[in-house]
Amino acid sequence: MKRISVIALFSIATLAASTGLIAQQPAVKANIPFDFTVGDQSMPAGEYTITSPSRHIVQIRSEDWRHVGMVIAIESHNEHAAGAALVFDKYGEYYFLHRVLSPTITSLNLDVALGNAEKKVRTREAKLEVEEQILVATR
Repeated sequence: MKRISVIALFSIATLAASTGLIAQQPAVKANIPFDFTVGDQSMPAGEYTITSPSRHIVQIRSEDWRHVGMVIAIESHNEHAAGAALVFDKYGEYYFLHRVLSPTITSLNLDVALGNAEKKVRTREAKLEVEEQILVATR
């Protein structure tokens, strides 16, 4: 009887461990030092995890899960020489996630689609072109 209990407990532990591994997705983490927008979702500065839960989707979430943004993306053919990075377009005081660069995780090498919020800012700011692009290193 004791042997059956040990086998059952071992089986449950193995199943629980493997389920956790299957649920994990490749991810990059970044400390973003400014407020920004992903698609139409405003996000405060802080620690974020960036994943791609399915093809052509980027999810960015705060460490406490209070802020989660998802946006459509396409495969990027750009690379950053220093490794993984996030690229933001800056218009005046507004930052928009533009690109996720991850040469080691190809599913996270993505260009983010322009959201309505970014289109509105560009129109309101006299149709400004990108003032500058900001790189944030990831890990």
